[in-house]
This record gives sequence, C-alpha cells and structure tokens, in this order.
Amino acid sequence: MRPVPEPSPTAGPAALTARAREHAAAGRHAEALAAFEAAVAVDRRAVGAHVGIYEVAQILGRPELALAHQAEAIALAPIQSTLAGGREAYALLVPSVPGPWTANTPVDLLFDPARVTIHRWYVDPTRPVPPLPRYDAVFVAAGESQAAQPVLAFLARVLPDQRAPVLNDPARIAHLGRIPFAQAFAGAQQCRVVTTERLSRAAYAANGYPTPHIVRPLDAHGGHGLERIDDDAGRAAYLAAHDAAEFYVSPFIDYRSADGFYRKYRIVFVDGRAYPFHLAISPRWMVHYYNAPMTEHAWMREEEHAFLARMEDVFAGPLSEALREAAELLALDYVGIDCAIDRDGKLLIFEADNALLIHSLDDPTLFGYKHEYVPRIYAALDAMVRRRLGR
Repeated sequence: MRPVPEPSPTAGPAALTARAREHAAAGRHAEALAAFEAAVAVDRRAVGAHVGIYEVAQILGRPELALAHQAEAIALAPIQSTLAGGREAYALLVPSVPGPWTANTPVDLLFDPARVTIHRWYVDPTRPVPPLPRYDAVFVAAGESQAAQPVLAFLARVLPDQRAPVLNDPARIAHLGRIPFAQAFAGAQQCRVVTTERLSRAAYAANGYPTPHIVRPLDAHGGHGLERIDDDAGRAAYLAAHDAAEFYVSPFIDYRSADGFYRKYRIVFVDGRAYPFHLAISPRWMVHYYNAPMTEHAWMREEEHAFLARMEDVFAGPLSEALREAAELLALDYVGIDCAIDRDGKLLIFEADNALLIHSLDDPTLFGYKHEYVPRIYAALDAMVRRRLGR
C-alpha cells in the first residue's frame, strides 16, 4: 500500500480526521486514535473525530474513552448522518441509544453504504423529538437494556405519529430482557427458554441458588461476567470478583452434543423467515464465536459451512417448527437468537436480541463460505424495506 503523507503540523481537523480514517482502515488503530485525538485538540467540535475515537477506542480496549467521546459527539449532533455513497435507494431514520457497539443494531454492517443513507438518531427521552432529516422508513436499532427502557418507551409513544413505515416495534424490543423474554416463551411447545431470576447481591449472597447455575451481572452481554457456579465456594469466589449490585441467575442446562462438544447457533429472523449466520463449536460450555477454536479445526468449519448452506438439514422436523414458533413469539421485523439443540432435541434459546453482531468481517481465506451465505441476510433486509416502502 502506498504510504500517505502525514498532515502538516498546522493541518485542520478535517485533514487529521481523514488521515485517522486511513490509519483505521489499514488496521493501525493506535495511530488512528492519535490522529483523531489531534483533530479534537484542534477543534473540540469535530464530530467526526469524536465518533472516530469512539470506534477505535473500543477496538483498543478503552471503553471509558470511547463512551466519553461518543457523549461529546451526541451533544454536538444528536442526529449523525452517513449519506449514500452513490445513487440513494432509500434513507433510514435509525433511533439508537448511547453505549458501546452492542447497544444498537449494527446497521452500518447490514445495509449497502453505496445505496442507503443512515440517519442515526441518538434519542433523549427527556426532550421533544428534534427536527428530523428526510427519511423513507424508521429502523429502530436501540437494543434492550435497563438503560434503554426509557428510550424504548419514548419511541413507542412518538413513532406512531410518523408517517413512514416503522421496522422493529420498540415496545416488543423492550420485552427482550431476560425475564420477560423467558415469560413470553413459557407456553412455547417447541422452544425451551430457561427461567431467569433477578437477584440483589444481598439475596444471592445470603440464599444462593440451586446448583449448578449460571450467573451474570445485570445488563452484561457477550459473556462478560458470566460464570457457572457449582457450589457455595464458587458463589463466594464469584461475589468476591464481581461488585455488581444485581445479578441474573438461571439453571445451568448441559447442552453438549454426543461427541462432547458444545454447539451454539446464531440465527437471524428477517420478516419472520430464519437465516443462519454462524455455528460456534467448542469444548467449553460458554461458547462465543471469538473463543471457539473454529480457526484451528477444519472439521468445525466444514460443519459450519454445511449449516449455512443447508440449515434445514440441522433444523428439521420439530426443530423447523420451533424456529417458526420463535419467529411468531418474537414478532419483530429483524431479530436474532443464540441457541442450541438440547439433549431432548428441543430448541434451547439462550437469548434474543435485535442488536446481535451480524457482519462479513471474517477472514475470507478460512471462512470464504460465510462471505457466500451471510449476504443473504443483507438481501433479505433490503427486500423487506423495499416491500414496506411499496417498491
């Protein structure tokens, strides 16, 4: 790659931000962060540089820095627009909540930036709706969390007044929390969702919970703080290591396959139809794609390839009915589930989320098949929006 000259010492924020973007695109995240910070030092109102720091700081494992600069960007511009790079097909208003990447649907990875304009609106429920740019449809990106509940309630009140189609009812997103989600599936015939309880630190310390169980801090995602507890000593060690005031606690379900490996499937529903995204296989019970040894074992990738190519071979018969039941009970235009097949052959759903990470960022050499099948999700989303627009 041809090196790009560094901006002069007197360069303005635009030049510094552009250089930072080039560093980031090349994977030089430390250099990108330095350039973004230089842009902000020149002009504290450089929204693009604040957003850049938000993005890069998360990659570098500095969440506090990221959120501080996101807050500055939102204070300067509560609506942040990314215009279509080519001929615009449609524009989306995307109500969002402040927070890390996991707080909102990653729309930038789902829609074609050449054809779709994104107006990301960071909603403040204490203020009236601000002047909004022109848009064709509303795509609610705000994910469920305790912090997001006031935003989702606000959106449920104001969005019916919008004339444009609204995708993803915020009132339904609000019920994706672990307790109401389990309650919604309590009467399911084909799906299994384990009951979750919310316990204060004092209650958990004093009374415990039947073992084995899993515990995590309230509002934790991505496996952060999630542990299996097998006895009182394990519970005491967990409390000593985590200072959260409240926890979610659930029975542990052993979902190992016959070969001793755990399999976690991520499936996305677009307008009620199921699409496979990935299969993570691991010898450990807490399976995440980033910690599963998928890069190390060709047989795992081959099994994932087969799943993406023909999901119906894995989710056949009652499991196919289970997916249809899940889509009906979730009743969202776009939502994903992390799930497994339990030892009784039922669909075991760990969580449902409209903000699950769906992307095409995997190594195309090792995971070329994903680059073949994952774009079906993008095409289905685009087709759904066009249908709602009557196009």
